[in-house]
Amino acid sequence: MVQDDKTNKISTVKLIRIARTDARKSVTIWFWGSIGFLISLIPLIKLPALIVCCLSVLLLIPKIDLSTTEIIHIYSQHPALYTLHYMKHVKLIRICNVLCGWISGYIILWLL
Repeated sequence: MVQDDKTNKISTVKLIRIARTDARKSVTIWFWGSIGFLISLIPLIKLPALIVCCLSVLLLIPKIDLSTTEIIHIYSQHPALYTLHYMKHVKLIRICNVLCGWISGYIILWLL
């Protein structure tokens, strides 16, 4: 019984790690970074536009790519846990990319 719990805990940790890795693969840094960069080009409403963009990114529901058999197998082990960590991580990565793009655009414009 104790070994079962330990095995289940290890598989849960592994499942979370795989969900985060898949989420990282799903988010394109150039796309979300360029959105942040474009927001930094807006003359008067830079900060409100950034806040609205980050809030809208939180509302976007990421889609899990089930095109490979490995992901289907992993997803079928515990779909709720995988989905929760995948979606949370995708949203976090999107927001980080938007913020990085905005900051880099702001710095570039400040230097010009």
